[in-house]
Order: sequence, then structure tokens, then C-alpha cells
Amino acid sequence: MSLYRNHSITPEKLLILSTNVLQQAFFAGSRLDAKRRYQFLDRGQTVFLIKLQVEDGSELEVNLRLDRSELRGKLNFSAFRQLVGQLIVECVERLNKKQPLNLMSDDAQQRSVFMIPAGQQADDQLVNVLVLGFGLTRPGALLLELMFVDPGQFQPRAA
Repeated sequence: MSLYRNHSITPEKLLILSTNVLQQAFFAGSRLDAKRRYQFLDRGQTVFLIKLQVEDGSELEVNLRLDRSELRGKLNFSAFRQLVGQLIVECVERLNKKQPLNLMSDDAQQRSVFMIPAGQQADDQLVNVLVLGFGLTRPGALLLELMFVDPGQFQPRAA
């Protein structure tokens, strides 16, 4: 899968990179720093996470955005952080078990989503589902997107 110009990365490596960056942003550092990142995301802003050195010596800037368009109810930092943690665990388990990554892309291959859900339940009902997407904003810049999607597509079907 092409990331930009002369670089390519497999979906597996991209998912590993993404989960590591999310782990660093929301769990490895201070809670205050993580909460500040969340507050920017909550206001609809894109947050810079890290600049990585690529094998050829060039740099890749990794940013993060939160898509709340399918969010049901309110979201606070603790619930957000719990969902991100669950998402990281689900992604790592998928990678370790070598299960399908369920990667979906738009027609132009500029935006993709790993359909690996992290769910939030209330009263035994799945109310919110968070997935990880990514796209290119410009050469040398990767945009990770935490996206809420319709939980109805993950509900068990009645027999």
C-alpha cells in the first residue's frame, strides 16, 4: 500500500505504527498531556503526534483527527481513552493472530479504514463503535483518524 510518492508500507506495518503512536499519545505519557490532546480533538482540531524518520532518511509527519459524526451521546476523556485502549488491544490481537485486518478504502485509495471495532456499551446495548482510519493530507504526512461508525452494523442479527 502506497503511503506517499516513493514509499510503501504494508497494512500490517501501518497498523503496528498506528497503534504504537496511539499508545504513546494516550497512555505512555502523562494523563494531562493525553487529556490536552483529547481536548483539541474534541474541538475538531487535528493534532500533531510525531515525526518519524523513514528508512530512506526522509520524514513522515503523523497527525490525528477525531470524527464524531456517528457518535451517540456525550464523550468525555475517560470514555475516549477507554475506547482507544480497547481499539489498540483489538488491533494487536488481530495482528498477533494473523486475522484479516478488514481494510476498506475509498475509490481513489487516498483514505482507508481498518474495520476493527472497539465498542462502548450501555444497558447491554452497543451504543458507540470506534475504528481507525488513515489518509494522506500531503506528501510526507499521514493523517490517522479515529472514527465513530454506526454501531448497527456490528449488532448481532436475530436468527
